[in-house]
Amino acid sequence: MPRISAENLEAHRAETTDRLLDAWSELVLERGYDGVSLADVAKRIGLARTAVYNYFSDREELLFAWTDREVTRTMDVLHGRLATVDSAVDKLHEFVVIELESFEASHLPQGQEVVHFLGPDVWQRFMAHVEPVEAILRDILQEGFESGEFEDADIDQTLPMVMACVGAERGALAAGSATVKEATERVLSFLERALLKPNGRAKRRRR
Repeated sequence: MPRISAENLEAHRAETTDRLLDAWSELVLERGYDGVSLADVAKRIGLARTAVYNYFSDREELLFAWTDREVTRTMDVLHGRLATVDSAVDKLHEFVVIELESFEASHLPQGQEVVHFLGPDVWQRFMAHVEPVEAILRDILQEGFESGEFEDADIDQTLPMVMACVGAERGALAAGSATVKEATERVLSFLERALLKPNGRAKRRRR
């Protein structure tokens, strides 16, 4: 019977799950998704190799659980900070900063690596887990188009391009070769030229 470090079994399980997810993220950053086994994750936190199966049956479950946790955390921050600003321009700014802060704090495997090792069916399941974040960006873009702050564009084409622009900074933030401030300036400088109407570019709030 493992020693219970928390106040009860439920809290202990939640604590261990968080430790496993943190360890998985660290190892993936070090070795890549395909280079990390459940046994590696268990060893990183001092858990018996067989005990890890009480929490996750395979690496895909770890990936989805980690993604769900990080998306939930990001959504909480997004809802809180977006409620403090009014314009679509400022909401886009906050969205970019929060996403980049999330990349710096928690590292996800690079997109091309994941799709290579997971295959298209599982990749689609993975992408479904991050749809709530994209839904917030969709609302921001729609607001900007309707208010006239953004140039008219096809939202279904614009949304993935904005996400790709933000995601391009993931590697630099994970490696520590860029700060959130530097990444924010690069992303917003590009996005304001692509999205904002000329009279809105000078009004963009800088951090």
